[in-house]
Amino acid sequence: MAQALVVKGFEPTTTDLMMAKSLPHTECEKLVKNFVVKYSAPTVSITVQNLSLIWNQRIESYKNPISATPSQVTTQIKNKKLTNYQLDKLKNLIQSSGFMNLAAEYGAATDKRYYPYSISVCLDNQEKKVFLRSNPSSGKSPEAFRVVEDYLQQLIK
Repeated sequence: MAQALVVKGFEPTTTDLMMAKSLPHTECEKLVKNFVVKYSAPTVSITVQNLSLIWNQRIESYKNPISATPSQVTTQIKNKKLTNYQLDKLKNLIQSSGFMNLAAEYGAATDKRYYPYSISVCLDNQEKKVFLRSNPSSGKSPEAFRVVEDYLQQLIK
């Protein structure tokens, strides 16, 4: 539900053009001193922000083993602090794998069945988001995507 914000007593003021031009325009620019990686998959989401690692895991239970509908769904939220080595390794994997040069989308066509995966990175004032529509008939994900994804999965084990 959207909420309206009412500001009373607001007086219009002039803004220095130099100050307005120096304001950040993208989320990555706002986080210029931060390193942020966000990974999203059907059953897990992972966020790395500097040395903080937070992940949500969706756990499905089935009373009927042949049913496609879970009888129970729970979500676990966990977090831990990364070491400087782990953080540096993640940054190096992103840079050396060519992740920042990937296209924005890969995988199945939008009208086909797929599982959504995405990785977004904010590194050195650069922002990159890659969306993968996973479907066995559409081929494998790009190597750079798999390298980053695999390391993120290792970090939460």
